[in-house]
Amino acid sequence: MNHEHPQVRFVTNPEELAALIEAVASARYLPLDTEFVRERTYFPQLALLQIATIDTVWLVDPIAGLDLTPLWQALISSDTPVVLHAGDQDLDLILTAAGRLPPQVFDTQIAAELLGIGGQLSYAALTEMLLGTRLDKGETRSDWLSRPLSDAQLNYAVQDVAQLHALYPRLEQRLQEAARLDWMAEEMARQCDPSRFTPPDEQRWQKIRGMQTLNRAGLAALQVLAAWRERLAREQDRPRRWVWGDQAMLDLAHAIARQAGKTDTPPSAAAITDPIAQARSPLGRNANAQDALGQEIVAALGGDPADWPRLSRSPALPPAQRELVKSWQSKLVTVAEENAISPSRLATSAELRQHLANPDRPSRLTQGWRAPLLAPILQATD
Repeated sequence: MNHEHPQVRFVTNPEELAALIEAVASARYLPLDTEFVRERTYFPQLALLQIATIDTVWLVDPIAGLDLTPLWQALISSDTPVVLHAGDQDLDLILTAAGRLPPQVFDTQIAAELLGIGGQLSYAALTEMLLGTRLDKGETRSDWLSRPLSDAQLNYAVQDVAQLHALYPRLEQRLQEAARLDWMAEEMARQCDPSRFTPPDEQRWQKIRGMQTLNRAGLAALQVLAAWRERLAREQDRPRRWVWGDQAMLDLAHAIARQAGKTDTPPSAAAITDPIAQARSPLGRNANAQDALGQEIVAALGGDPADWPRLSRSPALPPAQRELVKSWQSKLVTVAEENAISPSRLATSAELRQHLANPDRPSRLTQGWRAPLLAPILQATD
């Protein structure tokens, strides 16, 4: 492919889509990028899908009303590597659209980290470093849902996957020469675990700003409220904050916690419904909905308090252990430099602390390709 001026094909009708799927079937690898908007919806709105094959950049326009199901099925049914850069959001979109992820994914940012090229390098920085090409990132935040797309937007979209097409074989070859293709496969298997993209609704309370101000009864109420909001936002395809603001939920959780603290027995449904009725919430004056939510909270507070959520605060380490973690970090940087790996890809400070707290608990530090590199460090006691 001429990566500076590739052939471009616009996919706006079933015939062009069929031609793309045929090209996908014969490709050795598939660089892919997406442009999407999520400001007004729960699910990302795909605005443009770019795919590069050996001689062509395909610009798929979902605004044209195409049914992209055959394309998604082709992507998730093929062993052809899908090539992305920092591709979590792209993977999330594919998972939402197709129901599962492609069996083979290659993230160029992770590959660069495994080769010691840089930690969490931007796409523009990696492209300039390896290809000598400077990309114009001025269209990153433009309105991708508007039509027609400007020449600047189209050029931006084309170059994103054209340069990705050139990056992949270079990174793949370097990984092969360094005997690290297995490392890459291990990292991508972890990266493509669907559970990373669809955490249970019951865990959403952990993202509410200000939750640290609640006691455990308040956290139990907040867990119910956040899960309820998540379900409603998903059903209505609206942003969470549009359904119910964090502060309003937090205020209600505080009110419920105060109510729960007035007696030694769990509060009644009537006692919980009153603060719900007074709260700023999407329930409005819907008494049935207020009662249903109140019943959920009563059930949560009526359970064993030992099962209520708790904040996961890392305990303060005694001085000797703090010094040990610092020693591990210093040695880790040395090992990473000696083996040409980004230190953050090898292990994070939080992971080192977790290992110190639970040395017998299996983790990625003690399994797979990291184990022989980190064992001498983690076995050191000074």
